[in-house]
Amino acid sequence: MRRPAGVVVAAVILGLMALMGIFGSLISVVVTVFAGNPAVPPVPGMRAVMIATTVTMLSFSLFCAWTVVGLFQMRGWARYSILAIGGLEFLFSALMCVVMILVRNAPPVTAAAPSPVSYRAVFLVMAAFYGGLSLIGAWWLVYFNLAPVRAAFSRSLPPAATDLEPGLAGPAVGPGVGSGAETSGWRIVIVVWACLMLLGILYLPFIFAMHLPLFFFGVVVRGNAASTLMLALLAVQFYLGVGLLRKWKPAWYVALAWQVYSVAFLLTFLMPGMWARFSAYQQDLMGRWGVTAASPNGNYFVDPRPFAEMGMVLGLAIVVVLTVALMRRREDYLHAS
Repeated sequence: MRRPAGVVVAAVILGLMALMGIFGSLISVVVTVFAGNPAVPPVPGMRAVMIATTVTMLSFSLFCAWTVVGLFQMRGWARYSILAIGGLEFLFSALMCVVMILVRNAPPVTAAAPSPVSYRAVFLVMAAFYGGLSLIGAWWLVYFNLAPVRAAFSRSLPPAATDLEPGLAGPAVGPGVGSGAETSGWRIVIVVWACLMLLGILYLPFIFAMHLPLFFFGVVVRGNAASTLMLALLAVQFYLGVGLLRKWKPAWYVALAWQVYSVAFLLTFLMPGMWARFSAYQQDLMGRWGVTAASPNGNYFVDPRPFAEMGMVLGLAIVVVLTVALMRRREDYLHAS
């Protein structure tokens, strides 16, 4: 079977990234569990959260390695997999690139001793690193959606598989849905979203162990009320994750309602005084961990407001993408038996 050169190059790059991720995750787990990590705040449940996060990253790296094997074998599922990985990499790497640039341009706090390395140069290098990763993700998104690449993976499928992958062969299913390539792409968006929601459920025991307050529409909820609210939100999240994957009809309506909730939550930050309440909430959280974002003279090392505003814009963009995906794939749910 002849593999396109671009597929081989992409598989090699993803393989190197997977190996680095696996090695780094294993080292992090060993240090956190056995050697003790001084960077972990002495907060109940925080060490468990760090371990769970590292295990999640290890699982993702192993999934990337599995995708590499599928790419070399020209499996149809591997093309969808690298599209999902590329989308996540582009999104988060581009966000981190912007964050590094903002931090670089922030006024520095006066240091006790001069440093031989400029902190602006360090953040510039980090911004370039994340920018390069985002370009790799963008390349995968474009390249693996090209018609010749789709056709190459389609030829590797058995005849019975063509009915299961309308984006690779055959006409689009359902009237008014668009081309198969478009519908399969939007399906990937929904599947990735559902998987991320299900992964978030893994942190439920640790969230309860840490007794964290919640910022909910401008009100800081604490104690048993915060635990109950968090449990309710995670229950909806779990239902959405399973329902979107299983194509349950009610899950489609719940997903749209979740988008309305997300937009309403983001828009509350435009209300007067909301940012001040949220800043106080953040300071309270960092104070629990013995961390402060302010310098000794009372000024922030980095003003967090630009990051929060950028997060709001990104959140709204994600809501738009997910809403479009739900509308484009509505036949999967509304016509489901």
